[in-house]
Amino acid sequence: MNKSIFTLVPVLVLLMVTGLPLTSAAGEGGEDLFPIVSFGLGIDYVTGDYGSETRTDFVSIPLYFDYYPSERLDFELIVPLVYQSNQTGDLATLPYRTPHGSTVLMAAVGPGGGTTRTFTDSDSSANGLGDITLTAGLILLREKERHPQLRASLYLKAPTADEEKGLGTGEWDWGPGLGVSQWLGNWHLFAEGRYVFQGDSDLYATRNYLSYNGGLGRQFTPTFYGALQARGATESAEGVSDYLEGRAKFIWRFLPDNALEGYLGRGITDASPDFSAGLALFHDF
Repeated sequence: MNKSIFTLVPVLVLLMVTGLPLTSAAGEGGEDLFPIVSFGLGIDYVTGDYGSETRTDFVSIPLYFDYYPSERLDFELIVPLVYQSNQTGDLATLPYRTPHGSTVLMAAVGPGGGTTRTFTDSDSSANGLGDITLTAGLILLREKERHPQLRASLYLKAPTADEEKGLGTGEWDWGPGLGVSQWLGNWHLFAEGRYVFQGDSDLYATRNYLSYNGGLGRQFTPTFYGALQARGATESAEGVSDYLEGRAKFIWRFLPDNALEGYLGRGITDASPDFSAGLALFHDF
């Protein structure tokens, strides 16, 4: 673990400790303005050949822990269980998860472009704990009529996935991000970017990359929100093209303390999955 990670971990912990509220934030009449803690359980499915001869299916079951110590500060911890299956090919590929939940291809190639890992069988699968991630967000500027909301974030990925199985790179990643959003009546404009510093991997020729997403949403009813968005990333490894995917998503708050979120995605570039889908259930405390 490099020096930057040694510095980053205490900073994130310090933010969580100093963000603990002395009292619950409440509006007039004692009603909570926002949830203090939210738990979620989801499932994501991704499939594609990523421009290679290998078709990869990737399933993730993430456990979400969201913590809101104040109106400006938020944290999200994600602990995923993952399953990966490679079929009809000999190139080991890793559908690498970006900070924005996108999936990009990371082929097991060396600095010279040669394959460094191959499967002995035409079909191979692996499962286990994925990489645990922690993201901290801070609203720098609240939204008003004349200017949008500005939110800074800090992302950290712990190498808890088994790189020998192709479930992770085996290295720490981290990166700062910046997001902007604006409501125009029931319409919602949003965009976010993050630059990720990847750890040096012996198995994958990793590169630092820019991850981004943006789109247009609408609050159709008080309980239902929908959006169309584009998600992308620059080259995450040598020999891998840029990632770009289009998604349609929704958030349905069917009960005051419960929400269902889902999405369907379609890849646009070779480094993107052919198809992706996900569903998650959240409960606020």
